[in-house]
Amino acid sequence: MLKDQQGNVAVISALMLLPMLVLAGGATDIARYEAFRAQLQDGVDRAVLASASLTQRSSIESTAAEYLKSVTFIDDVTLDIDYETALNSRAVTITARYEMATGFLPLIGIDSMPIVAVASAAERRPNLEISLMLDISGSMLDDSPSRISLLRPAAKQFVDAMITEDTAPYTSLSIVPYAGTVNPGALAFGLLGVTRQHNYSSCIEFDHTSNVDYGTGMVPFNLRAQVPHFTHNHASNPGGKEWSYCPYEATSITYLSNNATALKARIDSLKLHDGTGTGVATNWGYLLLDPSAQPFVSRMAAAGQVPMQFSNRPAAFNDSDTLKVLVLMTDGNISNQERPKQYAFPRAQEGGPSLKTPPYQYGSSNNTALKPTASVSLRRVCQIAKENGVIIFTIGFYTTSADLTTCASSANHFYNVKGNGITLAFQSIANSIQNLKLTQ
Repeated sequence: MLKDQQGNVAVISALMLLPMLVLAGGATDIARYEAFRAQLQDGVDRAVLASASLTQRSSIESTAAEYLKSVTFIDDVTLDIDYETALNSRAVTITARYEMATGFLPLIGIDSMPIVAVASAAERRPNLEISLMLDISGSMLDDSPSRISLLRPAAKQFVDAMITEDTAPYTSLSIVPYAGTVNPGALAFGLLGVTRQHNYSSCIEFDHTSNVDYGTGMVPFNLRAQVPHFTHNHASNPGGKEWSYCPYEATSITYLSNNATALKARIDSLKLHDGTGTGVATNWGYLLLDPSAQPFVSRMAAAGQVPMQFSNRPAAFNDSDTLKVLVLMTDGNISNQERPKQYAFPRAQEGGPSLKTPPYQYGSSNNTALKPTASVSLRRVCQIAKENGVIIFTIGFYTTSADLTTCASSANHFYNVKGNGITLAFQSIANSIQNLKLTQ
């Protein structure tokens, strides 16, 4: 006998209503969940990137809060912000937690769904150590406008690009002006233990015969002699030039400075001198990047010649947090490293007018390093510097010296320029260093 089955559809429909409602409503809750999660994650991503920026002046917490205002439900979000900061690095992690109330899933006991958004960001700018070797030989007065008048603004723009309010805490720049040789300054001369034989200048001899002093970092300066104060046979000084082979005190080395104003003032005050000792200058520039110079730099800092924050520089060559750069500029070939036959024999130029003090020394040399020897010295320093990871840029200003192309880190690191091209060269080098900092 057949049973009455009327009403079965209604019963089945009633039984299916709850699961269908849960499925349909649950899909809505899940869609809301994804929309809330995406909004929260986007806000956290932007907040962490802004907070980790070294150019950000506000606190990490206030920066994150500002960028998270775009999250419409931020008042109900729990934030955990972890960070580590240093002068040249910042790492930030933001974790955001939100309990999204559900609309339909409570039917099956799910009153809320947890949303967690996590993001981390870090910015690190490597410590920067730069040695800038500037040619102050007499030929820098050549041409119109003179080469030195073009160099000064170009070099000052380079200083401004390298040392800003943001970069000054971790960027040190040494200026090594050079003519026939380099004057390290009277104070440094004394700290290095060199025996003083005259007070006209303070240049120190490197060993030109065996190259043992080139590319070795600190040398036994207490065993080295003072360069005699002399010139070649020049009867008069044109404006802006001194004829001495060793630059005077006012044109001595500026050590590991982050004071852009002082560095630019030093560039403006440079006077030209006699000779072109490119190898000597590069050796001094490299020495100021070599970690063996750290005790000397520490003493210079104690004497007020280097900022105390740089008293532990130069860093080790394998320090992953430090980028070391040499920038060598010259407008001519290396000159012979000549010395007078008699160390302290002041007299007037033969056949010319008597020159006033200091007692310039003239005559043929009995202590000469010929150009090929001086060139070998330069190339030795450059090669060792590159082996130790130093980046070398060279600028040939009205010159295409093979020494410069060999010295540079690559063909792209050598600039052959004339006139206002010197400004473009320094701008390009500054941009390259900025890019190196980002990829270091």
